[in-house]
Amino acid sequence: MRRVSAKCVKPGMVLGRAVYDSRGNLLFEAGAKMGVDSLRSLTIQGVREVLVEDWRVSDVPVQPLVAPNVESEAVQALRQLMTESRGASTLDELLVKQLERPLHVMIQNLFPEVIGEVNVAGCTSPDDFMYFRPVKVAEMSFLMGKRAGYKPLALLSLGLAALLMDVGFIKLPSGALEKEESIQRESRDVQKHPELGATILSRSGGFGPDVVQAVLQHHERWNGSGYSHGLRGKDICLSARIIAIADAYYELVSERPGRKAYLPHEAAEYVMAYSGDLFDPDLVGIFARQVPLYPTGVAVKLNTGAVGIITDGNSGHIGRPVVRICYDSRLHAVEPYDINLANSDFQHVLVVQVLDY
Repeated sequence: MRRVSAKCVKPGMVLGRAVYDSRGNLLFEAGAKMGVDSLRSLTIQGVREVLVEDWRVSDVPVQPLVAPNVESEAVQALRQLMTESRGASTLDELLVKQLERPLHVMIQNLFPEVIGEVNVAGCTSPDDFMYFRPVKVAEMSFLMGKRAGYKPLALLSLGLAALLMDVGFIKLPSGALEKEESIQRESRDVQKHPELGATILSRSGGFGPDVVQAVLQHHERWNGSGYSHGLRGKDICLSARIIAIADAYYELVSERPGRKAYLPHEAAEYVMAYSGDLFDPDLVGIFARQVPLYPTGVAVKLNTGAVGIITDGNSGHIGRPVVRICYDSRLHAVEPYDINLANSDFQHVLVVQVLDY
C-alpha cells in the first residue's frame, strides 16, 4: 500500500485500508474506489491521509501500531467524556471506564513485542483537535513508555494521563484551546489547564498519584521554561516528560490556527532539535529510534533524482529508510527494486522531498 495525503488522492484510486474521520466514524471501507464525491468527503471530514493500493508495493504491509477501529473507539469515548463533563468538577466513573477499554487493547498490542508502526498523521479539523490529538499522544506515549521499561499497569496510567492531559479545559471557556499561539507561548487561560485537570482527577477518585502528577506536569520543560511550576530536568516526572514529546509532535503535524501542518519528518526534526532544551535528551533518543522520519508507504524523491516508495521506515536508523525505486533520475519507470539507505553503499543517497503528502 502507498500512503498519500487526502488532498493528493485521485479519482480511481482504491483504498487499501478503511478510512475514519477525525471523530472516529467510518467513512469508507477498504477496497472502496475513490470518485469525485468521495474525494470531496475526505476534504469535508478532515481526513489527513489514506492508504491506497499500489501494485509496486503490494507486498509491503503497512501495519499500524493501533488498529483504526480501536483508535476510533478511544476518540469517541474521549469526546463523550469531555462533552458530558463540561463545567463539572469531577468525572463520571462509567465514562472513565469506557475510556480505559481501548487503552487496554492498545497495551496488549505492545507485548510480548511491538508490532506495527505508530500513526504519524495529525488532525486537520480544529473542532476535533482536543479529542483526536490526545489519542495519538497516548499511542506514541505507549511506544516510548514500553521502550523506557514501563510494565502494563504503569502503561495504563501513562495512557490515561495522555488522554486526560487536557481535561482541565472543561472548566475553561469554550474555545480556550484555540487561543494558543505556539508550543512555547500560550494564553493565560490555556496555562491554567494542567492545574485544573490535576484537581479534577484528584477529586474524581480512582486515579493514582502518578496520573495526577503527569497531567499536572505535562507542560513543564526540561530547561525549566514550561508551566505550571517551572520544573526542570528530572524534577519533572517521567510520564510527563514522555507526554511532552508526544504532545509536541502531534501538535506540529496537526493543522492549527494560522499555520499548516508540519510533515512528519519536519516535526520529528523539531523534537530532536530541542533535545536537552525543551525535552529530556534520553527520551528524545528513544523517540528518534521508534518514530520513523519517513513512514512506510510514503513516496519520496532522492538527491540522485530517483523517485521511490518507502518500504521500511527502518526504526533505529534515523532518516535512513528502505526505498523501493520506481523511477530513475530521468523519471522513467523502472522495474521496482529496493535500496537500504542505512547500508554504507548508499551513504551518499539522501531523501530530499516527500511526495503526494
